[in-house]
Amino acid sequence: MEDIKFEKDPRACRIVCTLGPASSNSEIIERLIAAGMNVARLNFSHGTQETHERLIREIRAASEKTGRPVAIMQDLQGHKVRLGRASSATPIILEQGAEIILGPGEEISTERLGMDYVGAERFVEPGHRIFLDDAKIELEVISCLDEEILCKVHRGAPVYSRKGVIFPDSELEFPVLDENDLEDARFGVNMGLDMVAMSFVRSADEITKMRKHLAGWGKKEAFIVAKVEDGTGIHNLEEILKAANAVLIARGDLGVTLPREKVPGIQKSIISQANALGVPSITATQMLESMIDHPQPTRAEVNDVYTAVLDGSHAIMLSAETAMGDYPEESVAEMDRIAREAELELNRRNRGVHTPVTGKEGINDLLAASAVIFAEHMSADCILAFSLEGTTHRALSTASPTVPVYGVLVNHSNLRRLLLYRGLNLTTLPLENKLESLVPRALKKLRDDGIVGSADKVIIVSRQPEAEADESFLLKLSILS
Repeated sequence: MEDIKFEKDPRACRIVCTLGPASSNSEIIERLIAAGMNVARLNFSHGTQETHERLIREIRAASEKTGRPVAIMQDLQGHKVRLGRASSATPIILEQGAEIILGPGEEISTERLGMDYVGAERFVEPGHRIFLDDAKIELEVISCLDEEILCKVHRGAPVYSRKGVIFPDSELEFPVLDENDLEDARFGVNMGLDMVAMSFVRSADEITKMRKHLAGWGKKEAFIVAKVEDGTGIHNLEEILKAANAVLIARGDLGVTLPREKVPGIQKSIISQANALGVPSITATQMLESMIDHPQPTRAEVNDVYTAVLDGSHAIMLSAETAMGDYPEESVAEMDRIAREAELELNRRNRGVHTPVTGKEGINDLLAASAVIFAEHMSADCILAFSLEGTTHRALSTASPTVPVYGVLVNHSNLRRLLLYRGLNLTTLPLENKLESLVPRALKKLRDDGIVGSADKVIIVSRQPEAEADESFLLKLSILS
């Protein structure tokens, strides 16, 4: 990608889109990018490595064609139990009061639901609940015989292939890292994917072990997104945040494994704790769910997206809306509009409000905080940041700037790793000498892309170099002639 243009009025919050049957061709992917997609999520609970490889190539080609960078996030299945597949596309209907058998197997039918877990009968008792498809269906355990669990349907609905199975009253046993996940993660490394999301993370140890595997396959600086989906993950949140590169608030499973009325408070708490540690957060699940088959969202959904942005979430995610919905492009455009409106209020609240300096911050944090305060006091039009690996850019994102931040890096891989961070508008320029040599070219690019003009004020921030002992730090005001 030769020329990544700076955006005149950039949206700060990032948009993650799940790709699937409704968004698997180059034309629709290009339209999603144009509408505002920053990160493409590939759900490895569905599809094969062959279908994912084709989709990866489509995303890279669409990004190149549109001139807009897009990161690819691989979402591993994790230890989520899933149903088998139906023999036809017609869903199986479970009626309230009916009885159904649940057990290990690859197929589902009106008499028996196969699932990809062996031995669940050892952990359930009569009266225990079992949820299917994010609790759309509720079963009650009647009895167990060998590997079969006889259940009564308390809440019925259509059953589809590969939907999730949750045991909220039981503690099933799982390996720390699933073999299928490791195989898929290695595939992701070979394909050059930018981020890997781990499902149902319960401890920092799981992340550390995955990081070692990725490093062994050549991914020394892996970007790991921890999906927090149950009470154990919430209990160990601080250690998880310190071990991961980002956190995904999986509200669907949280609302099933925990009382759903607690999820809004948990969401706010995760975002707050993540922001305090400089870790990007992704708010996910059913954000614009009605747009799967309607061209406009409900008022409640608009409020949900608005609140997530206002709470400080770095990214907001679309799932079925873009993967299998009738209005994928419209869903992204709607999310873009809501986020921009919320950011007007967020900037109003943040202007003049800065995190106190404690003396424990690193030099990058202090430099970024100083740049944000300097920009506000000087009524600067933007901040222009330079960094080899992105440390300065990450620190600026954490400092919650209220003016646009335009960042320059020297390679596309590091740029894509930053696409979950709020408030960064990024490009790359070839490095010919020292990092400061990029300043005149970057200022020219800001002019050429229509971002700034005569008499505009630009705050310049740079750290040079990042990997050597002899470091220098630059913070200055440039008033354009």
